[in-house]
Amino acid sequence: MEPALQIPLLTLFFTAAVSENVALYYFLGICPLISISADLKASFNMGLTVSMVMLITTAANWAVYNLLLRPLALEYLQLLFFVSIIAAVVQLLEQFLDRFFPSIYEVFGIFLPLITVNCAILGVAMFAVLREYSLVQSLVFAAGSGIGWWLVICIIASVRRRIDLTAVPVHLGKTGITMLIAAVIALAFSGITELMSGGL
Repeated sequence: MEPALQIPLLTLFFTAAVSENVALYYFLGICPLISISADLKASFNMGLTVSMVMLITTAANWAVYNLLLRPLALEYLQLLFFVSIIAAVVQLLEQFLDRFFPSIYEVFGIFLPLITVNCAILGVAMFAVLREYSLVQSLVFAAGSGIGWWLVICIIASVRRRIDLTAVPVHLGKTGITMLIAAVIALAFSGITELMSGGL
């Protein structure tokens, strides 16, 4: 990837969402893709929740790293801090929604505990720091990554709805067929990247 300062924001967003999709390119957040993608509505809600939390935690972790850890030469503690911040943000968000927006909490609350252990959330925050993105670049990167993950889980869920009506080979099973679907989506994203590379 190009140095952070030279990347246009639109290119950064497209790269995070499609070209270097956090699930298909880096294989992060695969467990929810397999387990939750059996239901389209649950996949949609999970993807939206992941996108929202990813944006908030990436901004929070960027601030902690650049305003606290780096000035104090405590970069080696970033993993501990990042995991703690993600858990704290998820917990606060869960309590906030439960208290002030119970109707929204009923829809998304069940997914919040799952997000705490979603490695895609941690991975995006660490990528933003390791690549030395600015705050704006980090937010664009997190938004693209979240939307990309959301898009993939919804596509997989849509395809699985059709596959559930067909006979899947016994030895392949639901996990195997889900991974095959993800592989086909990855090929499609790669093709889109090649088509768009001239324009970006």
